[in-house]
Amino acid sequence: MTPLRDLPLSALRALAAAARTGSLTRAADELGVTPGAVGHQLRQLEDRLGVKLVRREGNGIALTRIAQAALPDIDRGFDALASGLRRLRFERRADTFTIAADPSFASLWLAPRLGKVGAALGRLDVRIVVSIALDSMLEEGIDLAISYRTSSARDLASADLFTERVIPACARALIGNRTDQDSAEVLDRLPLLHIDQTMGDDVYPTWANWFTAAGRQRQNIDHGPRFPLTVLAAQAAISGMGALLASELVLREHLGSGQLVEIAREVPALTIKRRLVWPVDGPKARRAAAVAKALAAVAMAEADDPGPIGS
Repeated sequence: MTPLRDLPLSALRALAAAARTGSLTRAADELGVTPGAVGHQLRQLEDRLGVKLVRREGNGIALTRIAQAALPDIDRGFDALASGLRRLRFERRADTFTIAADPSFASLWLAPRLGKVGAALGRLDVRIVVSIALDSMLEEGIDLAISYRTSSARDLASADLFTERVIPACARALIGNRTDQDSAEVLDRLPLLHIDQTMGDDVYPTWANWFTAAGRQRQNIDHGPRFPLTVLAAQAAISGMGALLASELVLREHLGSGQLVEIAREVPALTIKRRLVWPVDGPKARRAAAVAKALAAVAMAEADDPGPIGS
């Protein structure tokens, strides 16, 4: 048996990718490297084995007869490696319940309420990770995702958690004693802060959506500081850097303390649904459904009396 240290795995991956795509460029795109790197790995493998593996064919490449004969074994080897990695991942997470959620929501709403769903979790340890694309849940070993996005995948179940108001807010000092703070006009000249639409939540409303809903236009609507997390953007708003459009749920504590004030109240607030998503099948599918039901019950119980965001 060839020692593991002697297996040229990167070069074999390059060969398999070149065989699938018939092009050094497409193989490089698949592997996330440059075409030159793929060509270099293939030449090194040929020099090491003393055989020709690929040949030019038109604008692409083709495998030689020897490489074609070996390719099925190489593919089976990579399939076996992938299977082994999935098994390791599953074994590592067998006693863990993994929830994916955006960091702002996870810290302000989810984490303080995990104790209320302990019965549904049983003896599983909770692991919270950042949001991912819903179609990657199974591959990434996610047991439950909390997301604004919807999914039509048949292997995923979903339920609404709650509907959030998305409101404009700013520091009191930014508007002073203006008498029009509840009108749409108050935002015509205020500096705007932005939340990057990352981690799959590209359905989150933007300032462009708000001004459209308000029936108003503004130049340079996309100008202004951008933040990866709502909690960071909220701190910038508190410091007086500008107005922020964000979920009332995340801003509630700052609104209650007076650090921020809701503005342009005459414009109906935008709304967005946060959803619970979990795999239909799998070793923890029933557990995921139970946790989702418990979280939805907590949200419903708090709907009439939300209290502080961290309660």
